Amino acid sequence: LARMPGWMGAFEDTVVDEKWGYLALVSFEQPGALADCDQNALRYYEKSRISRMRRFRNAVTAHTFAWCIAAVPGPRWAEDVLGRGRSAEDMWELMKPMLLLDREDPSRAWKEKAALLVTRCKKLDALALDSIRFTDSAAGTDLTVGLTRKAIWVGGGDAGNDCMPNLPTEEVFTTPDMDRCSGTVTVTRPVEVRGTIVKGARLTFEDGVLTDFSAEEGQKALEGFVNTDPGARKLGEVALVGEDSPIAASGLNFGSILYDENASCHIALGSGYPPCLEGGDQLTDDDAKRAAACNVSLVHVDFMIGSPTIDVTGTDRTGRNTPTMRSGRFVI
Repeated sequence: LARMPGWMGAFEDTVVDEKWGYLALVSFEQPGALADCDQNALRYYEKSRISRMRRFRNAVTAHTFAWCIAAVPGPRWAEDVLGRGRSAEDMWELMKPMLLLDREDPSRAWKEKAALLVTRCKKLDALALDSIRFTDSAAGTDLTVGLTRKAIWVGGGDAGNDCMPNLPTEEVFTTPDMDRCSGTVTVTRPVEVRGTIVKGARLTFEDGVLTDFSAEEGQKALEGFVNTDPGARKLGEVALVGEDSPIAASGLNFGSILYDENASCHIALGSGYPPCLEGGDQLTDDDAKRAAACNVSLVHVDFMIGSPTIDVTGTDRTGRNTPTMRSGRFVI
């Protein structure tokens, strides 16, 4: 399980060293395919694989080259999302407005979308937030996530490489203080964890660490994931997404993190993003990242926590509160 083919490393090293553009087209034809596999074996394999890919993954998160991930519909995915008898062509029709392909000039529309997200990031940066609090009485969520003084909100693509890393994208996100997260949150959408669909998860944090968790389905997969390494029990990302996004407005669960994370506010267990911190380009090793309160882990998985009833409030370093989202929609 620990052996990785030599071509994999050669390919990844070439992309990084020569700064090739990297385009990944993915589909979701086998959801839950690994649900019955030995979770210990999966954890061992994943740690081995990601360890080998670490240089490539670090280059991706640091945006040292242009990259993009997008999804291509297939027949099984279409039926999982839309129902029995629906086709990949039906999925394309559904995805057109989400991908801005229904616009006269999609390229221009994406540039306008990017500008909107960048403006939203600037507004959040101007607040100089010390923490953000998610509250949702309907879901039983009350979670406060701390931010460092060097936190930067990011969204709208990578201007330096002139690329949009994710298509579609609706999020603005930052790297939280890995040692400051407290409260309980309900995960509002299913998420695939190591080939198993996890549903109805509840996560409880104290002083930055996940201390308790449960899931209505996929408990063993969730347990195996959070035991990957110490960083798997800490946050590496916090993201805000309006419930009025075209993806959320569809009312569908896509079973694809690429789509579901852009339908809902989310947090990620695992590695943080150095580019979301001032001076992040200087965080070249794990010790430097940890010293900057940027989480270090072999894994990174998003867990959606947003809903039409969630409120988000930012608190700055003077203790002043600023409503950021109300009933799942931005108010800044």
